[in-house]
Amino acid sequence: MKTYIIVIFMLLMASCHYSDNELTRTNGTVTLTVVNETFKVDFRFCVNCRKDMSNWDLSGPFAGMKTRDDLLNLYKTKHVPIQMGYSSFNTGSESVFAMLEYKLAQECFNDNCDSEFRKEVLQLATNFQKAKYQEYNTVFCAQKSGVFLMAVILAKEREHTIEFVDRATLQQALLCLSNDKFVSEDFSNLIIEYSEKFLTSNKN
Repeated sequence: MKTYIIVIFMLLMASCHYSDNELTRTNGTVTLTVVNETFKVDFRFCVNCRKDMSNWDLSGPFAGMKTRDDLLNLYKTKHVPIQMGYSSFNTGSESVFAMLEYKLAQECFNDNCDSEFRKEVLQLATNFQKAKYQEYNTVFCAQKSGVFLMAVILAKEREHTIEFVDRATLQQALLCLSNDKFVSEDFSNLIIEYSEKFLTSNKN
C-alpha cells in the first residue's frame, strides 16, 4: 500500500512540474500588486504591429512550442529583424520577433515562472533591444515588444528592483503596447539601464 502511495505522489509531482512550465496566456489589461505597489499591465492590441497579439496562436514559426523553455530556446536563435527606412508598416519577420517577445512576457508574468528564467530572458532582451535602434533599423513594433518584455520582468521582480527602478517610468513601459506612440531610444535606454542594474545586482 505504501508503495502505491509513493508512486502516485511521484506522478503527481512530475505532473505539477510539467504544468508549471506549460505555456500560459494573459490577455487584456491586468492589475499587478507587488511590494505594496499596484501596476496596470496592458497585454492588449499592439498599435504599431496592427495586430491583436493576445489572439495570435502558436502556429507557423511557433509550431511545436509547448513550454516556456521552448520559447526561450527559440529566442536564443533569433536575430533582430532589419527594416530599411522609416516605413510605419511592420515586416513579417518583425511580427514574428515581436510575437515571441510578447509570448515570453506572458510567461514571465506567470507567478509560476522562476526568477532564473526571467533573468535569462531579460539578459537576451536587453542585448536585442540595443540592436533595434541601429541606423536604418526601424523596427517600431519590435522596439515596443522589447520594452514591454523588460518592464514585465522588472515589475514581477519588484522586490529586487524597487531600489533603482522609477515606478512611474516602469508603469509607462507596462502600458506601451496599446498606445499610439513610438518608443523613443532614450526611453528604451532607460529601461535597458534598469534591466542591467537588476542583472548586475542579482548575479549569483
